[in-house]
Amino acid sequence: MKKFIQLLSLILLVQITVFAQSSIISKSFEGHTETIYAIAQSPNGKYFLSGSEDDKAILWDENGKIIFEINAHNRSVNDVAFSPDNQSFITAGSDETFIIWNIDGTKAKTVMADKIYVKTVTYSNDGKYILSGGGDNIAKLWTSDGELIREFKGHSCTIYQASFSPDNKSIVLASCDNTASVWDINGEKKFIIDYHSSGVSAAIFSPDGKNILTGSFDKNTALWNLKGELQTIYKGHSDEINQAEFSTNGKYILTASEDATAKLWSLNGSLIKTFGESNRVEYTSAIFSQDGLFAIVSSKNNTIDFWLLPEK
Repeated sequence: MKKFIQLLSLILLVQITVFAQSSIISKSFEGHTETIYAIAQSPNGKYFLSGSEDDKAILWDENGKIIFEINAHNRSVNDVAFSPDNQSFITAGSDETFIIWNIDGTKAKTVMADKIYVKTVTYSNDGKYILSGGGDNIAKLWTSDGELIREFKGHSCTIYQASFSPDNKSIVLASCDNTASVWDINGEKKFIIDYHSSGVSAAIFSPDGKNILTGSFDKNTALWNLKGELQTIYKGHSDEINQAEFSTNGKYILTASEDATAKLWSLNGSLIKTFGESNRVEYTSAIFSQDGLFAIVSSKNNTIDFWLLPEK
């Protein structure tokens, strides 16, 4: 009996150690038939939104039940975004448009936003503006009703991500021309980040507005101050990075890569956790859940996976 108890204790210890080293998928959302390109969670945590190569977007409830499907785009849905007040959302597609929707699924407006395709779309933090970018290499600022205000020209390749600063006074653009650029909201270019050796796929301000994060096809993620000075490099992926995100409190970073992993980092560059060691499917998008419990990752196997974050 004593040996049995010792053996049982050893098994439990091994199980605890394995769990600590490798987080688990707590739940998955299934509904798309092709690669998922973008995911978003509403600020109140009640809804999820996804866009896919199957030309549709899906609005989900927090438990993974499909509320409704959107089939208004005739090409892939490349990005999705919720308004800060949870009352509307946007779907952006390769059909040159983004569409503004009411939360009940009624269409508010279709906007012809790009001459090639719309790759990125987001709301300002106060909900007054929309920022888009895409294949014509131009970022565009719109009213929340979809009226064009101004254009930001200067990149020579697709705008992969366009993001507002927390105070909505600046924007950062990521481009496949290997650079990111920071602009005053009124159209004045502040500086260019010319560091990466391949296309910049992600660019976003930190929650406190003091730093900028860039991710690149060169497999690296980098942290910058507002003078454009390099602060930290996050090295560890073995293939292109598709997305890089800050946690809500700004203390952690999440990256998603074509190397079939997502990685959780501390702000100082230390790797905390790798998700997907046994999942050989490329990750296309990754965000932190609003409650801070999960890394939510979409992949080329058409699912949205919720990885339980380690206790920090």
